[in-house]
Parts: sequence; C-alpha cells; structure tokens
Amino acid sequence: MFEIDHDGEKFEMFESMRVYIERNGRPFNYLSSVRSLNRKRDDALTKEEAQTKEEVTIEKKKAEEEV
Repeated sequence: MFEIDHDGEKFEMFESMRVYIERNGRPFNYLSSVRSLNRKRDDALTKEEAQTKEEVTIEKKKAEEEV
C-alpha cells in the first residue's frame, strides 16, 4: 500500500506516485519504443518529402509546356 503525506500540490503527489511505481524499474506498458516511433516518423517524413519533390517536378513540367 502506498501512503503519502502531502500539502495538496498535485505535481508532488504524482511525482511521489511515479517514484513508488517505478521503484523496481519502469513498467512495460505495451507502447511502442521511442526508437520505433522515431523510425516511423522518419519514414513518414521521407515519403512526404519525396511526394513534395514529385509535385514540384510536375508543376515545373506543366509550366514549361505552357511557355
């Protein structure tokens, strides 16, 4: 059981609970790892960049054809 004396400050209470919960290490919460999230983010940004470059190229070709 976890008991805490507090002065009503929520941050202090949550921090104390976090320290108690993580006293034996951070629990595995089934969330993706930071590394995995960063890899997915990088992939998405790379795809978006390629798509943007393709759109710019198409726009330039259309502009050249009109001239």
